[in-house]
Amino acid sequence: MTFTKPALLAASLSLLAALPAAAFTPERAGIFVDALRTNGCAMHASEAEAALSPLELDPVEVQAFVDTFFAAGLVGLSDDNETLTLAPVLCEAEGDAAMEIIVEAFARQEASLEPWVPEFEPERGAELIAAIREQDCTLTDEAAQTSLPPLGFTPVSTRDIVAVLLDGELATVSDDGTELQLSDDLCNGDPAEDAPTLAALMATWNERHAMPEMPPMPGQDGAGDEGATEEGAGE
Repeated sequence: MTFTKPALLAASLSLLAALPAAAFTPERAGIFVDALRTNGCAMHASEAEAALSPLELDPVEVQAFVDTFFAAGLVGLSDDNETLTLAPVLCEAEGDAAMEIIVEAFARQEASLEPWVPEFEPERGAELIAAIREQDCTLTDEAAQTSLPPLGFTPVSTRDIVAVLLDGELATVSDDGTELQLSDDLCNGDPAEDAPTLAALMATWNERHAMPEMPPMPGQDGAGDEGATEEGAGE
């Protein structure tokens, strides 16, 4: 697990961190912050997998938290992007105080977010599937760098197609985010069905991906004494 993901496929996967997901919540971010605090408020990329995987925090989810906290000035990255450090205000805060800071960071990000919808022609997605089938249904970073650019695929266009494949459980990503594997059904399926399958998934995307409702900011009506008290922030 790393805090940055270089190369074409990895860059496409890292862009998925910006997508709204059920796991992208202040409570889950609190678990991440607790892990950093337990580790001395800093974590090297080489430590991340051992520290975060047992907490069921995956690389895409972690990168989303890093992006949110970085934008809020709550974390810093070393010059080589290998070490993540909590800002003193979040390092020293615990319990309710830590969760208030986390909730505020999420609220700030929400104000700048718009619902995201993948945009590509289903036939174009079928072309990417065909390219991956030619790689024994597995696409690595190294293969992506050599095989996708000549076909006109960029990190952004690849991201959109991969997002739909993952959402439809037609593919999976390795734990380190550097390898995409088509499902057995898609790998062995009829290529003529690829575009219709992608079109159906895209047509119902909004039904499955409403923007998550954020908890109220501390001090707002309804927040009360318990409004920002959840597990995962220094219990």
